[in-house]
Amino acid sequence: YSYLYTVFESEPAFLQLLSVLQAAIGSLSTFCYEKFLSPYCHSGWPLIGVIASLDIVTGLVALLDVYVVRMVKEKEIDGEYSIDTSLRCIVAVVGLVKYFFGELDYMPALVLSTANVYNDDDIVSHECENTTSNEFSSKVEESNIDEFVVEGTPWSPSVSPLRLDVCEEENNVHAKLHQKKPQTTPLISAGMQYASFLSCIDFGAQIGDWIAVPIIASLGITRENHWDHLDRFIILCSIFRMARVVFLWLICPSLTPTPIATR
Repeated sequence: YSYLYTVFESEPAFLQLLSVLQAAIGSLSTFCYEKFLSPYCHSGWPLIGVIASLDIVTGLVALLDVYVVRMVKEKEIDGEYSIDTSLRCIVAVVGLVKYFFGELDYMPALVLSTANVYNDDDIVSHECENTTSNEFSSKVEESNIDEFVVEGTPWSPSVSPLRLDVCEEENNVHAKLHQKKPQTTPLISAGMQYASFLSCIDFGAQIGDWIAVPIIASLGITRENHWDHLDRFIILCSIFRMARVVFLWLICPSLTPTPIATR
């Protein structure tokens, strides 16, 4: 950002327009993730594959900044930058493409944060669903309803008034049992868990900034020397970004297959 502010110091309107366009691109990125990726890669190994793919693609897209830096250097005359329409277009396109994939790469982290929030209400809901399913299965078997069984395919009943009645009865039973149990306050609320996950993500970004400081100092990148070796720093950052794939084994799902319930 400091580099762009230096290059376009005389054109603050362009930087403001670029910021507005990035906000629109962020909304588009969220829509694309929800529409095209989330329905198919919301958990398990598909989600791990999306994270790995987006890390690699985002790292490669970040290399476009190398082209921008070298193009700006060609237009530098005695420490002053000659800004023309072609340079504005290239900077805008590269910046928006980077922002699009950056936001897209951030979405799986939010999915993981949401999916790992522990909530006591989920246990009651799952117990109701399991009890309702078992009760409904026994009632169907007793009444010998043949239309629910399709030969050669898994048994999957459709919604019926019987299922709704059973669910309502089970909800009443669970409500009574819940009233009898002593009310205990959870150690960490769901909101605090979600906030903690997001704080860890932000803290990781802060650690990355701290690591970047000695690297920038060792490369001698300053405004006074006209940002020399900035392209090398961009390449290093791109490599480190793609190297995050190595740590995905920490959140890989279990390889043990889940047993399939049979009738």
